[in-house]
Amino acid sequence: MTDLLSLPRAAAATALGLATALRGARVFHPHGQTYVCTVVVAGGAFGASLLDEPGEHDGFVRFSRGAGLPRPLPDVDGFALRLPGLGVDGEPLDILINSAWRYAFVPSVVSRTWSAVLPHRTGSGQLVLLGARPTRAGFTLLGASPLGVWRPWGRLELGAAVDGEDLRFRPERGAPDLQPVELFRTLRSWAYDASQAGRS
Repeated sequence: MTDLLSLPRAAAATALGLATALRGARVFHPHGQTYVCTVVVAGGAFGASLLDEPGEHDGFVRFSRGAGLPRPLPDVDGFALRLPGLGVDGEPLDILINSAWRYAFVPSVVSRTWSAVLPHRTGSGQLVLLGARPTRAGFTLLGASPLGVWRPWGRLELGAAVDGEDLRFRPERGAPDLQPVELFRTLRSWAYDASQAGRS
C-alpha cells in the first residue's frame, strides 16, 4: 500500500534535522529551566487514573519558550511535565502544555489558559484536552472535552531548580489509560527522531 505521507514526512524530517544541527539545540523550545515538582491530584471524572485518583506524584517540569525569543518579545510559552513510572510499561509519563487557544498556539501574553493542542484518549474512551492555568504558586491543572468547559483536576507545585537540559521528553508514549491521539503520536515521533538525529 502506498504511503501518501512518505514525501512530506521525509521533507519535514530533513528540515528539522538540518535546523537542529545548525542551531546546535532543539528547534522548538531550545532553552529552558527545569524544576522538581509535585502534582497534587484532587480528582476528576475523566477516565484516567492520573486525572481521577486523588494523590501526589513527584516529577520534573521544564519551562521554555517555543522559538527561544528573548524577553520581552512575545513567544509561545510552555512546559513539559515528567512523572516517572506512570507511563506505558513503567516508563515516564511526559505531558506537553503550551500557551494556546485550545488548538492554536498563541503567545502567553494573550492566553491565560494554556493547553495541549491535540487531545488524549482516556481508558473510558473519552477524549480529553489537558490544560493548565498559571497561579502564584504554580499551575492549576485542567481537563476538558474537545469543545467543553475546563474543569480542574489538580495542581502543579514547583520545587527547587535543577539541571534538566539532558532530559528527552517522549509525550507520544502516554500512559495505559491516557494515550495521545494517533495524529499526535505520529507527528511527534517524526519530529523527535529528526531533531535527535540533527543533535547527534
